[in-house]
Amino acid sequence: MKNKFRIDDKELLHKEHFPVKALFDMVDDTRLIDVIKGISTGMGFGENYGACVFWNDLDDYDKEMTIKYEGAEFGLHNGEEVIIGYEDLYHYLFLICDKYCKEFPEYAEQVNIILNRYKYNYLLSCNKK
Repeated sequence: MKNKFRIDDKELLHKEHFPVKALFDMVDDTRLIDVIKGISTGMGFGENYGACVFWNDLDDYDKEMTIKYEGAEFGLHNGEEVIIGYEDLYHYLFLICDKYCKEFPEYAEQVNIILNRYKYNYLLSCNKK
């Protein structure tokens, strides 16, 4: 990706969302569509220094030890973590996908289908496309 960062600091909704930025910045262009596709169906992903985890990704033991949450948990191996809701996650997905499609317009239709699937799966009525 030509841009150094997928999400700029000024685009964070809250400074505590830094793990979201850090994790998405780790994703290689060749994997981004697969990662976004997984997220649209509630499947997290991992990178070398962190992971995105949905409640359904947890095994039975972890579900017993964790308070149920809506959305996704983004955690870095340094211990920094945050749980964000589906609306906030869509905000970041939209930013990331918009930048990605500007660089790789041949994937715009596929990416838009995935974003719409995400909105449908999580019953979002976002103002963004």
